[in-house]
Amino acid sequence: MENEVSNSREEKVSTHRRHHKKVFRIVGAVIGGVIMAVVFAFVFGILVKVLWNWLMPGIFGLPVITYWQAFGIVIFVKLLFGGFGHYHNGHRPPDHFHKKIDQKWHRFIGVDEEDDRDEWVPGGSHKNWKYYKQYWKDEGKAAFEAYIEKIEAEKKEDR
Repeated sequence: MENEVSNSREEKVSTHRRHHKKVFRIVGAVIGGVIMAVVFAFVFGILVKVLWNWLMPGIFGLPVITYWQAFGIVIFVKLLFGGFGHYHNGHRPPDHFHKKIDQKWHRFIGVDEEDDRDEWVPGGSHKNWKYYKQYWKDEGKAAFEAYIEKIEAEKKEDR
């Protein structure tokens, strides 16, 4: 009896520690990401300022700019031409680079990628989820209720 209680306590402590470790890794990744974003913004602002002040006054007779004006140009150009990581259909293109980054992220936070993935995709494509609400409205409730009845009947047979 004492062994079972101590094992249960050890399992709870172990699970609790793993949860905290995962949370700390995620918080660390977020803080690291924010720091990297600030560093990149700073570096790109300086780079734009240096290039502008080197080329534009001599070529086009434009005035010299400050760091904050260069930083504003970076943000403006990103908004104008690139957005902030969003694609026209809301999904990023399936390429090797992003898949590898996703795998590294899942390993970093300690989540098995298999556990995090949908097992079933309707019609072989996530695009078909747009029909789910209408399907559920038309057929889903009745099909689900029939499934529940089947499961309950199987349980009664097993008894």
